[in-house]
Amino acid sequence: MALSQAITKILKGLIYSIYLPLSMMVDNQDIKYIKHNRARLKAGKREESTKRLMQFFADLEGKVKGMKGFVIMDSLKDSQESIVLTLWETKGDMDSFYQPDNKVLANFVESSKILFEEMPERNDYVVSSFKI
Repeated sequence: MALSQAITKILKGLIYSIYLPLSMMVDNQDIKYIKHNRARLKAGKREESTKRLMQFFADLEGKVKGMKGFVIMDSLKDSQESIVLTLWETKGDMDSFYQPDNKVLANFVESSKILFEEMPERNDYVVSSFKI
């Protein structure tokens, strides 16, 4: 399945917001890799999780090499599921950000554990086509 078809499938049935602040606005050609993060949240914790994610990414704006933006999506069918896509210029930048020694990310995940029913699942994708 092509990446665009996979993303379309993910987006169906989800509420989503795409956040590409002016400092992160780039040519779509610069987005080459996507990290897919799926979180299973405890009942009633999705709104808090979404607010925390939005603040986390606002705090990172302009500080993470190669991060071109992100998408936070909340399922319309399952109130305990959220998806976060992070958009990257290079695989190396993406891999570097998700390393266990990244204290900023590790601290965020640790402080968010109280919201998770299950720890988030992560998968990597290379972008075949990207158009907004």
